[in-house]
Amino acid sequence: MSKTDDDLYPARGSRRRLLGAMMGAVGATPFALGLVSEATASNGTRGRLALRPAAFDGANGSALIGLWGHEAIDVSVGWSVASDALDQKSAALRLAEQNDFVGAIALSGLPSGATIRYAAFAGGQRISEIGEFRAPFKADIATPNFSLVFSGDTEERHRPFRIFDVMSAQNPDVFVHLGDTVYADIPKREFEPSLRHYRRKHFAIRSDDALQRFAGRTLTYATWDDHEIENDANGAHPAIGVAGQAFREYWPSRSVSDRGMYRRAALGKDVDLFMLDTRAFRSVQSAENDERKTMLGDAQLAWFIDAYERSTARFRIIASSVPMHGASQDAWGNYSIERDRLFAMFRRAFRERSAHTIVLSADYHFAREWPRNEKSGVYEFMAGPLATFLTFSRDNGARARNSRGEHFVYGDTENFGSLRYTASSKTMDVAYFDRTGRQLHSRTIG
Repeated sequence: MSKTDDDLYPARGSRRRLLGAMMGAVGATPFALGLVSEATASNGTRGRLALRPAAFDGANGSALIGLWGHEAIDVSVGWSVASDALDQKSAALRLAEQNDFVGAIALSGLPSGATIRYAAFAGGQRISEIGEFRAPFKADIATPNFSLVFSGDTEERHRPFRIFDVMSAQNPDVFVHLGDTVYADIPKREFEPSLRHYRRKHFAIRSDDALQRFAGRTLTYATWDDHEIENDANGAHPAIGVAGQAFREYWPSRSVSDRGMYRRAALGKDVDLFMLDTRAFRSVQSAENDERKTMLGDAQLAWFIDAYERSTARFRIIASSVPMHGASQDAWGNYSIERDRLFAMFRRAFRERSAHTIVLSADYHFAREWPRNEKSGVYEFMAGPLATFLTFSRDNGARARNSRGEHFVYGDTENFGSLRYTASSKTMDVAYFDRTGRQLHSRTIG
């Protein structure tokens, strides 16, 4: 981002400067300093948790419940199926200062596809609102009807994030956040690649009321992109470790690797979701584009190829923070040898097993589709942003460059995409919506 763009970012006011100083000096949290909204309070329980609990990374009858406090406390999660009884209780978890009073509790034994209601408890008292989510579908049963929404890019200065209320109105079962969950490196004058800084920036994003309401009723899967670390970060960035720690604290996941964010979730027998990490292992962008250059790294690439080829799902959804068809230095086009190897695998899966590969991506700050063709063998649907600047308002030529050919392109407002699976026809309907909920485009696959 240019110096001019950085100068447009408002400086932190005195209250924020005080917050930064106090957090660094005495470990105070945003809640203790009065920066948490009234939306987090319920039934006289204000003060026990800093943010509303939220559900993440469902798989095989289990899910993670993220918890964010502001003081040392022993917390458990009570839950039940489609009622407010909440008589099933998890083991307790200590939210401790050394972990910034955050943690996640795994719920298990969730009936496939059931509506789960849940809340946080301390000492037998409920200390949060009652949230809900649809339990993940078990991998060995036919996928029922379900819906998924996807997009990326949420920047603090664009709060409130009203688009989350618009997405919530569609009652999706799943949300896939495709990265740039936070712009930790904006404004540049305030950026420092430290755990304290990353935590502060993530808290500012997650404390948005609309995001909290949405996350309190939707199962979320999130991956990261560069701005959770620093613009155009690659695997050699020295802050990968602390940036990753902060990301996991605010977007819990069950990744295969402690360093990366990649994992797989079966959404029933007919749909697989692969969450890729295009940051933690990638080669530097300026490296020669040869056999050694990698976007995923050796371990993740081997895992993905194995998991994809073992899949028997009719629909294989791949979450990639950067577009596979993108030609920019930071996108897959600059790692084309590795990408083309994957494209060949996708083409084989379609020819031999009638498997549809659908890539979901973000990063470019406008929406666009790439219909499947013989070269790639994959559908790609890029969405966003959720809440940051619009590329078409800054680059006069971007719209024309991306509008060549017969495909959908949109970049006039914030936007998101959706996938709706219909079990009876075994088809996937893809649609795009703007920030008001107006449908912009649709396509049926299968």
